[in-house]
Formats: sequence, structure tokens, C-alpha cells
Amino acid sequence: MKISILGAGNAGCFTALYLSWYAKELEVELIHNPHVPPVTVGQATIPGALQLLHNTRQFNWYNNPVHATPKTGFLYEGWGKVNDFVMSPFLAENMAMHFCPHEMQDYILKSGRFKVTEGDVNPKDVDADYVIDARGGTPDDRVKLISPVNAAVLGKPKWNTKDVLYTRCVATPDGWTFVIPMDPSSPSHEGSVGYIYNNEITNTLEAEKNFGEKFDVEVTRHLTFESYVAREPIIDDRIFLQGNKLFFLEPLESTAIEAYLHWTKEIYSAIINGTRPNIKKYIRRVQNFILWHYQFGSKYDTPFWDYAKSLISTDETFNKFRDASVSMSWDKAIGNTDYGYAQWPPFSFKYWYEGMTLYRERL
Repeated sequence: MKISILGAGNAGCFTALYLSWYAKELEVELIHNPHVPPVTVGQATIPGALQLLHNTRQFNWYNNPVHATPKTGFLYEGWGKVNDFVMSPFLAENMAMHFCPHEMQDYILKSGRFKVTEGDVNPKDVDADYVIDARGGTPDDRVKLISPVNAAVLGKPKWNTKDVLYTRCVATPDGWTFVIPMDPSSPSHEGSVGYIYNNEITNTLEAEKNFGEKFDVEVTRHLTFESYVAREPIIDDRIFLQGNKLFFLEPLESTAIEAYLHWTKEIYSAIINGTRPNIKKYIRRVQNFILWHYQFGSKYDTPFWDYAKSLISTDETFNKFRDASVSMSWDKAIGNTDYGYAQWPPFSFKYWYEGMTLYRERL
């Protein structure tokens, strides 16, 4: 049985790598246009992707040809009204990474674990039993997701971002800013700091001005985006949408690659076991957890934060999981890592809730 993945961005590359490792009974091919570059913005993962790279490419922090930097979690700065700094960590034995998509693309395509073919093709014309369309771009028919942000200003930092081992998420009057530790030699260094805002509340010129005043950067690019999920993630029971063809949400919590891998697992189960996957439910859960981060506000009382706090989840499953998680003892929350709400186990909920409601002296 043959499966072809179209596109060599993050979604296509990680999908092909996963299937080549876990679905050895499938013939895996990746078809891409080499003249279409991956995104230039620095990327980050949560721990699951690092395990896949270790299994398939023997990746480690000494054998690190992609110049990735270690990621131990997220440091939230200025979020909520109680603590200036709130760390949302991974378990101490786990590690994730920050990386450049250009270097990662080359690293995975040269793994030798699947066939790589160059070219542009229509998914319906591909000679394969199943096709995963990860060519980028938005799906023609999509459903809007809830998000308080829709634009970004990217910047090249004029300081060393590699002095930390976590992603910085810094609250601003207009939204928040990500700071990703990147190697200065990496092509993604020029997009490793990003000012995320809502252009219906803050105009582009004001956002760029505020970005420059708060961060020592050289502005490199402006972006606008929408949050959505494809109305039909599976076409003709044969073509599975993936990557931006499937969904897009803002980068808070670095959810994209883990979502791609989750969907790949569901695709594999559908092909082998005949299950009917429901990725839209999973993505809406990702949306709900991200929205919860805005509910506690920030140190700024501004129109943006008033708007962000008005966007709430109506998912009762989320509410029940949240309430159960924050009321657990720490022993129980840390011990329950085999189940969760989308990408987050109970301890992630507990860390965030206590960080927003209990004062913690910074050591």
C-alpha cells in the first residue's frame, strides 16, 4: 500500500518521517516543489517531535546539525495580575526544541527513510492509494476558529536570544510577543521575535512602533493570518488535508507540529484499522486551551485585553477537565500523563491556574 505526502514544509516532512518509522508496512513517498521554500519564521515543538527525531535520525544535542536550541517549556512574562513571571514547564525529564524550518526540511528530506520526488502535482492525479496534502495555503472551504489575534510583526533581534532554554511569551498592550532562542547563523534568526496583535484594534504602523519601543529588533516582515479549520479534512475517503491546508491557529503554546503528528496517527489508524478520525474536535480543543490563557488578562488594561478576555470556551468537556485538573494534588497531577485534553495533561492546567492565581516568589 502506497501513501504520498505532498509538500515539504514542517507538516509534510514530519508526517513523512512519522509514517516511515511507525507504518513500515506502507510505501511512503514525499512529493514537493523544491522552488517553494518553507516558512522563515523560527519554530518550536513540544517533546513528542524530539522523540521522533531521536528514533529516526539519532538526533541528540551533540549530534545537532540543524542548530536547534533546547526548550524546557514556556516563560510567560506579564500575563495575569499576580506574578510577573509564570513558567509553564515540561516535565524535567522531557525536552523539546526550537529550530529553523529550512534546516529541518533539509535534515528530514535527506534522512533516506522515504522516497523523495520533486514536482508539482494535483492530489487527485497522484498514483497512490492515499494522499496527504500538505502543500500549504488555506483550504477553499473552512470554518473560522476563535482567536483574539490576526497579525504579526517579525523582527531580527539585536541581542543574543540563546541565553535561555525556553520560549518567552511576553504580554504587550496589543497582544503578546514570542522570543525564540535561535542560533544567529540560522536563516530563521531574522524571524525569531514576533509581535502578535489584532489589526482591527491596533493598526500596523502603531504595532510596528510599539514593537520597536519594547524590543531591540530590526523589523523584517509583516504578516496577517486567520484562524480556521477545514470543513472537510478528508476528501473522497482518499485525500487527507494536513498542515495549513488543514488548520491554522496562532503560535501560543507551539501547538502546530504536535497537532500534525496527532493527525498523522489518526490517518494511519483510519487506513489500517478503518477508524473514522475526528481532527476538528481535537483542533477545537487546542483553540479552547489557548483561549483560556487570555482569561486572566495581563498587566495591561487595554482594549485588546478586554476583547481577548471576552472570548471564552463553551466546551463543557474543557470546563470539567480544567476544574478536575486544578483541584488535583500535585502528586496526582504529575502522575496522570497518559490522558489529557488535546495536547495537555492535568499538570499543564494546574501550572497555569496556580501561576495566574497564587503568588510565587521568583528564586
